Amino acid sequence: MFSGDVVYDDVLLDELPGSDREKYVHTMKRLRELPVRIVRPGHGPSFDRQRLCRIIDDYVASAQAPAGGSQEPGFRRET
Repeated sequence: MFSGDVVYDDVLLDELPGSDREKYVHTMKRLRELPVRIVRPGHGPSFDRQRLCRIIDDYVASAQAPAGGSQEPGFRRET
């Protein structure tokens, strides 16, 4: 899958003007259902389905966390 800026293995920018976190979560959930083997993102190296699912799961959990929680907005890459 050529994902462009929708999903890549780095900080996902969801707070830019015009961003809609709810729609982004919906898109991420739809991408997770696709039978993807390799992701070719618009930024950074390619990654496999396992990494795609982890990025999506972490992002969705973070985006749906209650306001004021301990998680930062958006997804931060694992170190």
